[in-house]
Amino acid sequence: MGRKEKNQQQKRKLADLAAGQPRLLISEENIIGGFKDLMNGPNREMIYPKAIERLTRLAQLVAPNPLHIAMAVREPCSYYVSVYNQLLMSGRFQTWERFSKGLDPTAVKWSDILRPMAKIPGVAQVSIWRYEDYHRVFPQVLDRLIGQPRPEIPSLLEKRLHAGLSERAVNACCTWHAAGYGGRLGAVAREDFPISDVYPKFAPWPEALVRESQAAYGQDIDALGRAHEITVLE
Repeated sequence: MGRKEKNQQQKRKLADLAAGQPRLLISEENIIGGFKDLMNGPNREMIYPKAIERLTRLAQLVAPNPLHIAMAVREPCSYYVSVYNQLLMSGRFQTWERFSKGLDPTAVKWSDILRPMAKIPGVAQVSIWRYEDYHRVFPQVLDRLIGQPRPEIPSLLEKRLHAGLSERAVNACCTWHAAGYGGRLGAVAREDFPISDVYPKFAPWPEALVRESQAAYGQDIDALGRAHEITVLE
């Protein structure tokens, strides 16, 4: 939907998409924000600083129908590495040192956006799952998204569909950029140096920081589950 369209035009588009059915599934990974929001937000320790504003807007557009939100969460060290990989693969080069400057994965709390999400007028339910548990909870995710009867979709794939970058691939991007090359360097490097036993995945965070971040992440999501404001699929 175009940003300049009026409310009624957008509401009609959503109604047309629903085609009279009781459920409309909107699957859009950037609906709560993208790279620009993350890298230029007023608080880089808050993931998706515009999420509440955007979802409030969506809830208003689907009203009086209830809005059910379902999304994955991810351990912050891993999340930031994934974002960096995507920047390189999309052609927006910067060094890891520049990208990570000022970031503290241990300070990131998904609850900072999830708790307010549950309080948005018109939101009936917020369900989350850990990215790390995706294959195990995949059937539950489908049930939550589209309801029963669940279609016959294989829950296990032979390989990761959108793999990240190896350390060798990231180094290649840096070398090529320094030599004056541009474009989607990360995409080329991923093809040339895919993650494998020969080319280990890019893992720039110190191991001690990763452990600390994993612990804080686990505590944050566990607390959300105990509070019963958010449904945690496990």
